[in-house]
Amino acid sequence: MSDTIQLDIVTPEKKFFSDKSVLSVTVPGIEGDMGILQNHIPIITFLRPGTIQVHSQNKETYFFIADGVLEFSNNIVTILASEIYDLATIDSKMIDYLKNKVKEKNQKENQTDNELFLASKFEEEVNSLSPAR
Repeated sequence: MSDTIQLDIVTPEKKFFSDKSVLSVTVPGIEGDMGILQNHIPIITFLRPGTIQVHSQNKETYFFIADGVLEFSNNIVTILASEIYDLATIDSKMIDYLKNKVKEKNQKENQTDNELFLASKFEEEVNSLSPAR
């Protein structure tokens, strides 16, 4: 019996990533990082800005996510993301674009506490990014 799960990451524009041989996924949950393995209890949760780590049979893949929602059921992880970037291909131009988005988020008036929290997490995560080698 296989110890793998299926992972599908979808944006409003397209299916961004799909793999049926994933051993585990670590996501930036709204209340902290969360690991998903085979036979995890069913869950639906919001995601904060941060890194998604995908551990497959023969490689590890990393993505930067702005925010999203995760659903896990029947060994299938589905992530709905507003914005997601492959950290293996992110360049300085994209990082500059994200830093400009940080400025826009911080200049927004009348933000709720949740929006302020997410904006600060977004800024923190964007500032930790470095271009792919």
